[in-house]
Amino acid sequence: MSTSFLKIVTLVMLSLVMSACGKGKPQVVTGIQVQSSTVDQDVYLALKADLDLGAMTFPAVTLPIIHPRGQTQLGSVELLPVLGGKNQIKISVNVSALADIRASQALLPNGNAVPLIANNPTVTIPLGAGAQLYLTIGANAVALGVAVPIKQFDSIGSAVGAINLFPVFAIDKVVGAAGIFTGKQAGQNGFALIADITQYVNMQDIFVPQQAADMMKMAMVQEEEAIIKLDYSSQAPSKAKEDKINSMIYNLHKKKAKLQLR
Repeated sequence: MSTSFLKIVTLVMLSLVMSACGKGKPQVVTGIQVQSSTVDQDVYLALKADLDLGAMTFPAVTLPIIHPRGQTQLGSVELLPVLGGKNQIKISVNVSALADIRASQALLPNGNAVPLIANNPTVTIPLGAGAQLYLTIGANAVALGVAVPIKQFDSIGSAVGAINLFPVFAIDKVVGAAGIFTGKQAGQNGFALIADITQYVNMQDIFVPQQAADMMKMAMVQEEEAIIKLDYSSQAPSKAKEDKINSMIYNLHKKKAKLQLR
């Protein structure tokens, strides 16, 4: 089977295309919903993404979001296989409760920069099993995402090393990046989804007077550093490495792999 055919199949499964390359093309993120709400002056964000991973399926797993200082649960990240062979990622988090966590440059488990977020100050929360939650908040933008190491992807990282393969997608008012990250070491390989959800968030709810000082700490306080500049470019390795990834992902698809967390 030629690498060109493998690539076409994988494009269908993992949407290795930018949304700008033509509407109507299948993509890994087939639907996304975002909600923000305020309860007792605390701001909550919720994101649900529908994913098409071909014949591969997520495990049914709930990862609690625990405050790094203490044992308070602030929300959760859920991975779910759903009817019709689809998969979902659900994120729900109390943003206000993270106001005292210092923002810094975020990295994927493979050590590379997080797509979309890039170098912007970001709150990173370990979720267990090597997974991480990313929250970037500035005066002008909000980005939310998660990276989840997948055991079956470790063999891909052994073959291609530390790379990012993240096409950009646009659905309704969300622009995001979804794809795979790889690394040489076990646990450095997996799936990540990051989304610019600014259009679904009332910034006045986040920066309400009672919380303005604390929330601005998340964006490094200084006004010039509170302006977020998200990177909307897709990420891809060399063609040879991309073809290798496509081939190995296709093999997992053929096996109808039930994906496992580390």
